[in-house]
Amino acid sequence: MNKILATTTAVIALFIILVQTGFTAQISVVPSHQTVLKGENFSVNISIDPEGNEVFGTQYELHFNNSLLNATAQDKGPFFGSDSFVLKNEINNTMGWLKYGETRTATATSGITEPGVLTTITFRAIAERGTSELSFSVVKLSDPLVNPISTEGNNGTVKIMGSQPPGPFLIYGYVFYDSSDCNNPHVNITNLNTSNKWAAKTSATSNYYQLMLANGTDIIAGDVLQFDVTSPDGSQSNVTNHTITQQEIDNGGIFNSNISLEAKLGIFDTGAPESPYPSIMGVHNGTIIPDQEIEANRIYTYACPGTGGHTEYARIWGNGVDAHANWSGYSAEWHNLTFNTTFTLEPGKEYNYTIRTGSYPQIIHHHGEYNATGGKIICDEFTDANGKKYTGWIPAIKLWREEE
Repeated sequence: MNKILATTTAVIALFIILVQTGFTAQISVVPSHQTVLKGENFSVNISIDPEGNEVFGTQYELHFNNSLLNATAQDKGPFFGSDSFVLKNEINNTMGWLKYGETRTATATSGITEPGVLTTITFRAIAERGTSELSFSVVKLSDPLVNPISTEGNNGTVKIMGSQPPGPFLIYGYVFYDSSDCNNPHVNITNLNTSNKWAAKTSATSNYYQLMLANGTDIIAGDVLQFDVTSPDGSQSNVTNHTITQQEIDNGGIFNSNISLEAKLGIFDTGAPESPYPSIMGVHNGTIIPDQEIEANRIYTYACPGTGGHTEYARIWGNGVDAHANWSGYSAEWHNLTFNTTFTLEPGKEYNYTIRTGSYPQIIHHHGEYNATGGKIICDEFTDANGKKYTGWIPAIKLWREEE
């Protein structure tokens, strides 16, 4: 009997403790996801759900991508009511963060237990395209006795999709051999700024191709499209880049973009991995082993969506080759680098590479030899921006020759 009584008393005591302490409180970005246009002013709320706790004071630090967003205001919300004072309210667009702290006054006898809006933050979208996380690095809540409350921060994201609402953007043209029509060509188009790829519609009885994109979503002025066109038998090809102008955006497309094929030159292309994460800038060292002759003077780096991932320096050397390329900043073709010389990689031979990246490039996480178009690639060592070393972190790149 005494054992039963003791057990029952312990259960009741545990229940009282759980009721008194409550569950993990939540501080959240609301809405958690939204899409805006360039130049648009928009707001998010920082909301608190005490989850049964008494919240007497709070503090947070929220980070954002300052190349995409500019914070213009951080206003006190109704969560604490009028019986409180703001300890900290700071905005730093240079570093990309906001800091806020608020507490109830000494005359208050209890904390807040009902959910509500702590602050409202106003941002302005300053870039054409990109996705910015709104992520907490600090979240603190305390009770009336200044004891910390277990708190979980729920982050948000904002996607900028261009400067105007989506509309149709038509690309069409004709593909030719040297002196005749190339019926049923393979036309693949890649937005080098976003790494999105599309296959144009073609016909077995015509050399016409067509692709319909969404202006403002798939493409904006300044984006670079890469046209990768091959004949049906693969013997002839043409790879060329085209920078989208504002006039083409206004016109609603690229019309009569005709392409002439040449005898096919090999390319080396890892392609974009299904999942490029984790991603971080750093230095890749490894080897490339072509399975065909590849003539190259350009290198393209696949960037993680919504980022400025790029190569800052590249060197390829060995077996009589020694070529290097340097990044020149976020210009029209910032994702492409031009080597100081045109070089040829021969099948079956090994070539060393050193590639130093910036921002968030796509990375292929694969140990040993990775099969790419045009051969194999190995990453012997990757050193990230923090000095940590890894193996099997292969840069997602493309090597090809573009006519000067």
